[in-house]
Amino acid sequence: MLRILKAEEAVGKVLAYDVSLVTESFKGALLRRGRVITSSDVEALKKAGHNYVYVYDSLGSVVNDLHEEEAVVELGKYLAGSNVEVSLGDEGKAILKSTVRGLLKINSSCLERVNSTGVFVVVTKRKGMVVDAGNIIGIVDLIPLTVPKDYLSNLLIELEGCRPVIEVSPFNKLRVGVVITGTEVFEGLIEDKASPVVKNKVLEYGGTVSEIAIVPDDLTRIKEAITRFLREYDAVIVTGGMSVDPTDLTPKSIAEVADEVVMYGIPIKPNTMSMVAYAQGKPIIGVSSAIIYYSRWNILDVLLPWVMAKERIDKKYLVSLGEGGLTDEFLKGRGWR
Repeated sequence: MLRILKAEEAVGKVLAYDVSLVTESFKGALLRRGRVITSSDVEALKKAGHNYVYVYDSLGSVVNDLHEEEAVVELGKYLAGSNVEVSLGDEGKAILKSTVRGLLKINSSCLERVNSTGVFVVVTKRKGMVVDAGNIIGIVDLIPLTVPKDYLSNLLIELEGCRPVIEVSPFNKLRVGVVITGTEVFEGLIEDKASPVVKNKVLEYGGTVSEIAIVPDDLTRIKEAITRFLREYDAVIVTGGMSVDPTDLTPKSIAEVADEVVMYGIPIKPNTMSMVAYAQGKPIIGVSSAIIYYSRWNILDVLLPWVMAKERIDKKYLVSLGEGGLTDEFLKGRGWR
């Protein structure tokens, strides 16, 4: 039987829940669930502000409700998809970790459904982030100390249609063809400084740049280079000529080759004038030469994880980038920070 007792009356009883202690230098469990409370524990409990505690009469006590530790682990395992492991953490929380390096995927609407219950709270890293093996990517918490078994069962049934909610797609060593556009680069008037940036980003996310072609600002030449690379490689990145200047032909070239243009003009700074398209099921990414200036972090850090995980980039995700899309990298680059 579960009861609330004064600390001094709980001696000899079994502690039903972890008792927490918070100080300037420590936050965690003072006493663990399942401990048989001793007289020496009473003073420690009171100093920590716990004059009353939840106890069971004995270790064999059974309750109809699920304890927080059982509930959060059960929900965590239900939400977890590929390459996600679930374990019990401190203070009655379930910890979700990635088992691989890859792209974090979240079913946002399903996550919102859980967090709207007022009973469970699931906190994750942001969708589209790159995570490494062993990274904590989510935490499942329970607001009350217990939850009826029927409540959790009904919630799991309700969530069935949107599983998995949290998963990680591993990166693949895709072969990428890179097209550098610009007559001034083609004629050797200026050095190609875009391809080293692209190559480093592709390598960072597990791919390899198989070939680089430099072409002038000529619609036919750009289209020919993209088309050939689509035949030979897994993805194509095109740089330069992405604005609306008369000589900027890259967006038109991509659009004429593609089966679908997902979006041109992505709500993120830097590199708003970027394009995502698909042809023959393969991604074509158009990025401006501003990646040279923003070489440390740019739009490729947002898009390439999806490409290397072989996950299709949809418009809904690109539109969502507007919230939080004003990055520190852009502000620092403009001297606004």
